[in-house]
Order: sequence, then C-alpha cells, then structure tokens
Amino acid sequence: MKHLKRKHTPEYEKLFFDPVEDSSEVVNGSDYRSTTELSSSNTKQNRINMFIAKYLIIKCNLPLNLVEKSAFRQFMKECNVKWDPISSKKLKHDGITFFTDKMKKILHATLNDTKFVTLTVDGWSDRRGRSFIGVTCHFINYKCEPQAFLIDFVRLKGPHTGENIHRITEFILDRYNLKEKVYKIVTDNASSMIKAYKFGLSVDDEIGYDDSNEMKLNSNTNTAWDDNNYDMDINDLEFMNISYADDYEDIENPSDLRLSCFIHSLQLSVRDGLKNAVYVPKLLKKCQALAKVSHKSSKIAELLEEINKHINKMTITRWNSEFLLIKSILSIGKTDLESITSLMDNQIKFSNNDFIVLEELVDILQPFYDISIKCQAETAVTISLVVPSIVHLISHLHDVKADISLCLKLVQQLEESIKTRFSGIINRLNLVDIVDNSAFGDPIYFIAAVLDPSFKFLWIRDLKLPVPMENRLKQHIIDLIINEMKKDLPASTIEPMKINFSSTSSSTFSSSTTTPQRKRRKLFNYDDNIINDSNASSTLDPAVELDAFLNDPVRSNFSNY
Repeated sequence: MKHLKRKHTPEYEKLFFDPVEDSSEVVNGSDYRSTTELSSSNTKQNRINMFIAKYLIIKCNLPLNLVEKSAFRQFMKECNVKWDPISSKKLKHDGITFFTDKMKKILHATLNDTKFVTLTVDGWSDRRGRSFIGVTCHFINYKCEPQAFLIDFVRLKGPHTGENIHRITEFILDRYNLKEKVYKIVTDNASSMIKAYKFGLSVDDEIGYDDSNEMKLNSNTNTAWDDNNYDMDINDLEFMNISYADDYEDIENPSDLRLSCFIHSLQLSVRDGLKNAVYVPKLLKKCQALAKVSHKSSKIAELLEEINKHINKMTITRWNSEFLLIKSILSIGKTDLESITSLMDNQIKFSNNDFIVLEELVDILQPFYDISIKCQAETAVTISLVVPSIVHLISHLHDVKADISLCLKLVQQLEESIKTRFSGIINRLNLVDIVDNSAFGDPIYFIAAVLDPSFKFLWIRDLKLPVPMENRLKQHIIDLIINEMKKDLPASTIEPMKINFSSTSSSTFSSSTTTPQRKRRKLFNYDDNIINDSNASSTLDPAVELDAFLNDPVRSNFSNY
C-alpha cells in the first residue's frame, strides 16, 4: 500500500476515491486540501468523518454529540474496524467549517450571476430567550426555476431596534455584494422591521458603521457562534416570533422597498375579528380550556380514543390552530362532548348557541384557512395569490351574511380589518388614488395576479362590477404593467395601450347572480367559458403580447398551487 501510494499516486487515488453516484455532492480529494489537519489528509479515515459531517450532521440534521455516543461508535466499529472515534468539537471545527466555506463559495458564485433578488427577513427567539435573525434570498435562475438560499442566520444581540436590524442586514448583503440587487424585502408587521427598511437600503459606501454596541458580524458565520462558546442543538430549540414592544402594529411605510408578509397581515385581520366579536372570545376560552385538559387527562384521552376523535392543541402565535381546534370540537358532537366535559374537575358546558356559533365560525373562517394553506408553498411563487385572495374574501364575507345569525359582528369586524390592513389593494379595486403609506399599495400585487396564467382577469368576476367600471379597472391594471415595462425598455418600443374587454367576463355575471341558493364556491374556482375574440399576432411588441395573453381563453398553471 505504501509503495502504491508513493510511486503510483493516480492509481492509489482512483482505487480509494472513486466518485459516488451523485458527482455534484461528492467531497473529492482536491476539496480536502485545506489548512486544517483533517481536511488536508487524504485517508479513508478522514473521508468517513467528512461523510459523517455531511450526510448525518448536516443533511439528517442530527446533533454533533452523536459521534461521542457509545452506540454510534460501536456501529462505526462494526462498519470499519480501523475507524478511530472523533470528538464533536473536532468534527465541528474541521468538518462543518469545511462544508460551510464550500457552500459560501457556491453562494457567492451563484449570486454573482443573479441580476435581482428578493429578501425575506425574520427574527426568532428560542426557549432560552436568545434572539436570532435570518435572511433568505429568493431569485429566478437561468432555468426559470425559483430558488431560495438562507444566506445568514446570526444572533441578534442588543435592542431589537430598526437601526440594529438595518445595519445587520446591510452587513450581510455587503458580504455577497447584493445591496444594489435587492428588488424587495418581505418582513412581518413588527414596528422594528418596518422602521428598519423605512427608507430602503443605503448604497453610499461612505456611511459609517458603528458596531460598538452590537454583535460583531464576521465574514465567517461560525465565528459568531464560537465567540459565545456554546453548541446549539436543533432538538433543544422551539422557535417563536420575537416579542417586540409594539408588535402587531401597522406603521406608515413610505418606502417602496419593503413588502408586508401577506399571511402575517391576514392573521392579524383574523385576530382583529375574533378579539372584538360578540360571543367569540368567551367561547374560545371554553375551547382552549377543554383542549388543555384533554391533553392532560388520561380518562378524556381514553374516551376520545373510543369515539375515534381528537382535540387539536392551540398555538398562541397561529390563528390556524384556533380554527382547527374549533373544527375538532365541533366534529365530536353534542352528546359525546357532554360526556367528555363531565370528566373535567371544573366542568365546561356548551350551550346550543355555542354550537351555532362554532358552526358559523367554521363557515366564516374556512376561506381564510384555505388561503393560508395555499400561500405556504415552498417551491412556488405565491405573490400572485394576494389580490385574488383578498377579492375572494371580500366576496365571501358579503355573501355569507345571509346565513349568519349570531356572528354578524365578526363578519363586520373582518371586513373592516381587511379594508384597513389591505387598504392599498382596496383603493386600487375602487379606482381610488393610492397614497405612499397605504398598506399593500405596491402595484406588484396586481401585476403578479394578472400575469399569472391561472388568474389573469378572472378574479375580477367575484367583485360583480358594472361593465364600465370593470373595464376601467382592467385598463388601470394594464397601465400598471406597461409602466413597469417602461422601466427596462426604451420608451419608443411601447405605445399607450387600450385593450378590448368586450365580453371577457361580464356575460358570466348575470348567470351567477341569479343563483337561487348560495353555495360556498371553491377557492380560485372560476368559470372557464370565456369567448375568445383575440387576434393572433407574430410581433414581439410587449403590449401586443400582453393583449394576446389576456384574451387567451386557456387557463394554465404558472405554479402548482
């Protein structure tokens, strides 16, 4: 073996370093030539340790102390008698650092070829009260595939002020030369997040950066962890949103760089309705008390098992959990529910009105829940869902009033909250001028909805507008799209455009309004009977292409919603 290694190095490397099936993920010999002792030694022992770091620690998300457990070491001895145990500290210092540096090089190379990116910035805290901030980068690659990279996840020390978050974000972006490539930044509605990007990102290199009162961000993310001298086990974390002093407040935001998280704003709208509606708060407390006891009492657990039912847990930070809790209690039935509550030390009684309220709550909130699920896609672009979702909710709340007796106050509160928290969208639908600080006033929401082949202008039918107003709304959106095109194209290539909306959807309104009994329509389910009066054109004029696209009766999926 020594002779083969000294005199016939190529044959030796070929024998012991054959590539595996996925060549893109192989850690080959050349990658190990690093400053560390582990990564510089081309031995089978080190290769095994590197694969442990890559496939078990990183990809399987197992804790680093796995390599120090006796059962794991015995298993490795069974696989390879000559394998020498490695400490978690050495594996972290050498193996994890090696793959971190390698991934950073890939990130730099990929992002250097990207023209525009969108960021999502969010803050978190763990059960020990330590705060973190994560920055995720989103873009479309050359294959027109959506990509998302977590470019950094660091400790957030000091006060959670907008200035602190802004400086940390800029420092992270400077490392990847992304500051001038940022198109939009999506955050929640915490006041510190809004203030952090209120005036966009500064691109002046002369602006000083004073880090005397903040954590020192290093080009190597691991340094931020090493300075604190602790290991973070993902199994010990229970992430939750950072609690800001004035969280859940909508603050004026004149910058066109930041966008509010749609799901977070929708959740706040539901919170507004549930908090101020008659009957609902007290009934929710009953449901929460029942859920809490049901997960502690063995008698109730056995009874639920006998009737094959389950009561969902409630999470404070997610209104969806309240909705699922209500549905789970409603599915049990009044008789079985009385049997369950009789086993409680402090009995809770659900009256007939309580069951009526529960049924009405499910009927009212079901579309909100469906939209929340639709917008949780990880591999699809969901910004085109925002406007159709708001229009669907407006139509739903208007129609559901006929079937509601005890929760009318909830419907009214939801309508008012949607008008307030999504005022920009509501104003554009009503053809009202948009002020700079309108929530969701960015035209990108309408542009994305119309350019999505799944929607086009089909969502406008839910508004049941008169034909002249409907055509004015469509023309207004077309103008928004054309104005966006003008930013990247010479003015001479685009002329003012008027599209013929002769019979795109007005013919369907008359039939839909004569329905004798209201039925809950499925989300984003539109009538496909559209008359095709578009003319074929071979020109590459964007205005003509847009005309052909909008008048094409075929609906196709832009994303797999």
